[in-house]
Amino acid sequence: MVTPDGVVKILDFGLAKTWSGDADSQGASGPALSQSPTLVHTGTAVGLILGTAAYMSPEQARGRPVDKRADIWAFGALLFEMLSGRQLFEGDTVSDVLAAVLKTEPDWTALPPTTPAPLRHLLRRCIERDAKQRLRDIGEARVALGDAASRGEAPAVPPALAGAAHGRAGYRWAALALVVVASVVASTWLWTRLRPAPPPAVTRLSIPLPQSQVLSGIGGPAVSRDGHLIAYAARDATGVARLYVRSLDRFESVLVPESEGAQAPFFSPDGSRVGFFARGKLLTAAVAGGAPTPIADASSHPLGATWGEDDTIVFGPALSAGLLRVPSSGGEPQQLTEPDEGARGYAHGRPQFLPGGRSVLFTIWGASKAESRGDALLSLKTGDWTQVTSGNWTARYASSGHLLLSGPRGVRAAPFDPDRPHLANPQTFVVDEVFSTLAWADSWFSVSDTGTLVYVPGDATLGRLAWIERDGRITSVSGNEVSLADPSLSPDGERIALEDRDDSLWTLDLRRGTRIRLTLDGEGSNAYPVWSRDGSRVLFASNRSGDWEICSVPVGGGPATRLLTRKGNQFPVSQAPDGTLLFNERSKGRTGASLWTLSPEGSVTPFLGSPFSTVGAQFSPDGRAVAYVSDETGRDEVYLRPFGREGGAAPVSTDGGNAPRWSPDGREIFYRRGDAFLAASVTSAGGTLTVGDSRKLFEARAASGRSSFQAGYSVSPDGRRFLVLLLDPSAIPTQLNVVLNWFDELKAKVPSR
Repeated sequence: MVTPDGVVKILDFGLAKTWSGDADSQGASGPALSQSPTLVHTGTAVGLILGTAAYMSPEQARGRPVDKRADIWAFGALLFEMLSGRQLFEGDTVSDVLAAVLKTEPDWTALPPTTPAPLRHLLRRCIERDAKQRLRDIGEARVALGDAASRGEAPAVPPALAGAAHGRAGYRWAALALVVVASVVASTWLWTRLRPAPPPAVTRLSIPLPQSQVLSGIGGPAVSRDGHLIAYAARDATGVARLYVRSLDRFESVLVPESEGAQAPFFSPDGSRVGFFARGKLLTAAVAGGAPTPIADASSHPLGATWGEDDTIVFGPALSAGLLRVPSSGGEPQQLTEPDEGARGYAHGRPQFLPGGRSVLFTIWGASKAESRGDALLSLKTGDWTQVTSGNWTARYASSGHLLLSGPRGVRAAPFDPDRPHLANPQTFVVDEVFSTLAWADSWFSVSDTGTLVYVPGDATLGRLAWIERDGRITSVSGNEVSLADPSLSPDGERIALEDRDDSLWTLDLRRGTRIRLTLDGEGSNAYPVWSRDGSRVLFASNRSGDWEICSVPVGGGPATRLLTRKGNQFPVSQAPDGTLLFNERSKGRTGASLWTLSPEGSVTPFLGSPFSTVGAQFSPDGRAVAYVSDETGRDEVYLRPFGREGGAAPVSTDGGNAPRWSPDGREIFYRRGDAFLAASVTSAGGTLTVGDSRKLFEARAASGRSSFQAGYSVSPDGRRFLVLLLDPSAIPTQLNVVLNWFDELKAKVPSR
């Protein structure tokens, strides 16, 4: 209908009724049943079909419950009819029409050739059989038409429509289509130009994960460049991590198939694919669905990746491997950077392509000296890099013209121009309380080119020490929150050695609550404390001289003694009764960590000559066997192997496992799988180790070790309970925070140059 002042209105008076005339007298040219009848019933109920057949959505045709999305379908059907001069679905009978609604593909060739692409896209979004994929809100249709007008794509009178409209009825359809579409586009064009557009509001929202899921992996979530998609890795109660993609216009996240073990996600520039690491591989998968494609080898502890506009991926496959570059379709990786365990650091990771694709921002892990660690800008043309930050934490570039620096209390920002790189010192906090991992000096956040900020709130270091009995009963050691990592119980069960967040080592008397400092400020980073078998000393890793080396210190404090210094990075894990030390080594060129032994006389011997990553090793109480974790199957599993005698490996876990610990009598092996603590019996006969079936003891939201070298828990001297660090709720990453149009807020706090 057109009002006297020229306003077009589409009216539904609700007066349609089923055709009651004599069908035979109407003949073939009589009114089409599909156009006028309304199927009615007294009252409504699920399973009843109500509506006009030609404009029914598939869910209506099936008699299912409907919502506003059925009206959006009807809008699309009517718009299609106005543009093409024919109904979306036609048939001789109501049944034929309903069958077409359910099964037949619309004839898109009926649309005039001059129909603008945005209008065609809008029609497809409205006429989507899967209601979940349909346009969410009819208001979006006005926005889509406005976008078409703003790009100069307003449709004119379609010649094909004018030619196809024979007779008076055809011209009425053509005129109606012209008036309606032209009126909508013209009014939208005037509205968008004559009314001052308000600045987009900074909008905050939270996305809680399902109750059984916890964010996991390395690096946290990723947001696509256009800010519409979020990718994240989350593990369930079984401890298995999988990859999920969440569109901000949907209520649900979509699971990426075959993504077990996923971590460190990243998007392609156009957002059509998502990359991630899993099962010793760098993989990519289509966001629209489908199995992942392996691209290159990597370790089970990669250092992130980034996808360039030239369709190549730069990634860090392992701690000492440097940065590599590979086509996104796969191929032979090209070496971009090489750590030297000295001035060029011992590891390179967290790469990020900068706009234009000519350079990559990345993080250097180095010795304690500021000039050998921080973040640098790598020129892909020359291979040279310029350091842009100094310190421990990872930097990210924002297209607003800022450098964003991770930190233990949040994210800081400073103005930054990648075309004129300089040493920046971000000081102004722009995001508070961001979940940060001490092991990788990284905060879990990501920023799109359009100003969408996604981050994980919380403090990973908060928790309380507690004893947990085998049946799950909990007794707190301290009622106050503590900030520490990797508490390691002394052999007598009276003290723990721990790492504080300032990179120093301490001992804590569990009975008295008193602390003793073991390392001093200025002695580099000190981590991974392990007790000597007699409890007189604490062994640990330190980078005070450059590479990570193994030292020991008396439990009462005093000068540290170097036990092992050699090329690469070494980390102590367990000591046998005779003083033999098991240690992990990460060396250049390896995609994982290897296990070695250091004898009391100082000789170094490989424990397991394996190309796979082997970590988390523990001597049995008698020193005749070793429990360890290997990723040789593509995921972490626990194994036992004799020490000092012949014998093969005996698998302990069969569905994933890590962090093995022996019972004091050597008859059980404990390990973790996600939140579950499990136990399996162990027997030895004739040099052969036999492992019984695993059984779950209890579940607890407990801190993991700072790295795969540590377990994050200890077994009491009597084997009846476990000392764990129970996580504070804010230390459990179960939520994504999203800030839309965040750049306006960022620029207000830190103006860009």
